[in-house]
This record gives sequence, C-alpha cells and structure tokens, in this order.
Amino acid sequence: MFCSLMRTVRLAVLTGRRSRAAQELRRPVGAGPQPLGRDLELWYRAAVPSGLRAFSPAATGCWRCGASPEPSSFFCPSCRALQPPDRRLDYFQLLGLPRRFRLDVERLRESHRRLQRALHPDNFGRSSETERRYSEEQSALLNEAYAALLRPVSRGLYLLGLELPDERLAAEDEAPADDPAFLGAVLELNERLAEAESQASIQRVAASVEQRLRELDEQVGRAFEQGRPRHARPLLQQMKYWNSIGDRVKELLLPR
Repeated sequence: MFCSLMRTVRLAVLTGRRSRAAQELRRPVGAGPQPLGRDLELWYRAAVPSGLRAFSPAATGCWRCGASPEPSSFFCPSCRALQPPDRRLDYFQLLGLPRRFRLDVERLRESHRRLQRALHPDNFGRSSETERRYSEEQSALLNEAYAALLRPVSRGLYLLGLELPDERLAAEDEAPADDPAFLGAVLELNERLAEAESQASIQRVAASVEQRLRELDEQVGRAFEQGRPRHARPLLQQMKYWNSIGDRVKELLLPR
C-alpha cells in the first residue's frame, strides 16, 4: 500500500499534479506490507541535491547483510533493512534542505512529514527489534531537527553553531546589555504594556513587536548570507527578547 501510495505521489509530482500528490499524502497509512524504502529513496534523490544527501552511517556496511552504503540510504540498498541515524549529518542535511537561515517553512513541513511517514515506528511493529529501535531513533531525530529549524530563533542559533563550531555561544539568558537602543526600545514597550488599558492599545504593542521581529529576521538573514555569522549573534539575542515580549502580549490578548 505504501509503495503504491508513493508511486502515485512521485508520478503526480513529475507530471506537475502537485495538488493530487498532496491529497494522496494526507491519506492514513493502514495495515499492510512493511515499507521497503525504495520509493522514499527515489523521492529523496529527486528532491535533494546530491551534496546534501544522507549516507549510511555504518562504515562496514549494512548491519544486517553487510552491503555497501550508497547515497540517501535510509534503507539498505540490498536487503532493504532500515539503517541507524547518521549522526554526522546536520539537521538541514537530514531533512534535505539547504543550509541557510531563510527557509521555506512549507517545504520544511513537507519534508518532515514525508520522512516521518516512512520512518515512523508505527511502520515497523512487525519488524525486528533492531529495526524498531532504529525507527524510534530516526523518528526522534527527525522531530528534533524539525523543532530546531521551524522557528527563526532556534534555527539561527543552530546555524550559528554550525558556522562557528569552535566558539562558545552566549548563554541563553544573556542580555545584549551593551546596546542602548535595544534596551531603550524594550523599556518603552514594557511601559506601554503596563499602561495599556484596552485591547486596541495592546494590539498596537503587538504590531510593534511583530514589526521589530520582521526587521531582525531580515537582518539575521543578510548576516548569514553575507558570510558574517558573528554579526547574527547579537541580533538573535535580541530576537529572543522580542519573542518573550510577544508571548506576554499574546497572553494579554487572550479572552478573559
């Protein structure tokens, strides 16, 4: 059933019928033959540039049959056994995405969903204990990668760690205290929140926060694209604080 599903999706994508592909992927995977992974690998090779593809982590080959690894080998190319996660891959590579701050969030969601449908433990209930364990590890790693890349701040901090692997990142609660303009803006927003007496005034504060977050997002993106990751660090710290203020504003806007 899974193989038939993925063949339909692949054909739809190749012929440009993307809407039908999306409909097919929304159908639940019922009981049936265990997925062998060939359709997943075909999609992965078509969707992911060769330089970003996953490789089997086992230098000696498949854990079951010893076959040599090949690109995009979530599954053994010979016996089709699910392989363990390759910890050498970063989150972008794992999800088949370009390593950059500006990401297509819908593409991120689609990639995560597609991989989870193939690698989720529910698909390996009748498999060996080894494959069940690898499935749990693969699924957990995918969720971890997705959560890290979904939000701009966590994505930026993760990318910063990749770009500056030998530098200690600032503590999460460290404030950019050497920026008077930032501190003044935060103080002003907090005062406006404290004095807000209506939903309309709170919504105006919310609009200010959203505008500042958009500006910071643009600045962080430019810093990474121009090869200046160190310039992104204080901006990401500011984004964390503006996000915190945004969370407070959302709480005040909730119905009482």
